Amino acid sequence: MIEMHLSGMKARNGTLIFVCSTCKTPPNFTFGARDKGELAFLMLCPKCGIVLGEWDSVDARDRELSEFAKTLRSHAPFQAL
Repeated sequence: MIEMHLSGMKARNGTLIFVCSTCKTPPNFTFGARDKGELAFLMLCPKCGIVLGEWDSVDARDRELSEFAKTLRSHAPFQAL
């Protein structure tokens, strides 16, 4: 699930990158354990420490981020980094 602080910006080379909407820093991908020991795949802002997304699998993460990127591209232009 993508959280409300995930946004996108245009990198210097023109590609879309995901960033934290609070501080405009690109996220880190990591994983962690949930309450019952299940593995969760996370996207975190390294500067703010905000969770930007959480998924049950890498495939679920990739699908949702791909759809989110399509939505962001349809609302171009982006602010450049």
